Amino acid sequence: CYIQNCPRGGKRAFPDTEIRQCIPCGPGKKGNCFGPSICCGEEFGCYFGTPETLRCLEENYLSSPCEAGGKPCSAGGRCAASGICCNDESCTTDAACVDENSDRSRMLSERNLTVLDSSAGDLLLKLMHMANANRQQQGKQQFY
Repeated sequence: CYIQNCPRGGKRAFPDTEIRQCIPCGPGKKGNCFGPSICCGEEFGCYFGTPETLRCLEENYLSSPCEAGGKPCSAGGRCAASGICCNDESCTTDAACVDENSDRSRMLSERNLTVLDSSAGDLLLKLMHMANANRQQQGKQQFY
């Protein structure tokens, strides 16, 4: 189960169990599941409700807790890719997830996020929220 959505007592029911990395997903399995329909990786960013996320549904059936991503960030999430913070339900842009010291991270940031200034970041955030709302409203798998 995702650490945020384990059944009541789920993540606490295994006090001696180590929290494991969530199921790998995405192209070449180079990403990790952040939620039932979210797959993120440093090399490709994030997929929402696409075929790349189908493996992420399996995590709901595993009883041991998992946690994906790097350091903790806003909205109770963890850094998923350069400049992106995700929890098990959604993702948002977060400057805390940009590693200023990494040349690779800077290159990926420029390529994938087109160096998010405030207006580009706001637009991306609005698009991600609209996609999430649309998916929840229709109650079925969406492809973006």
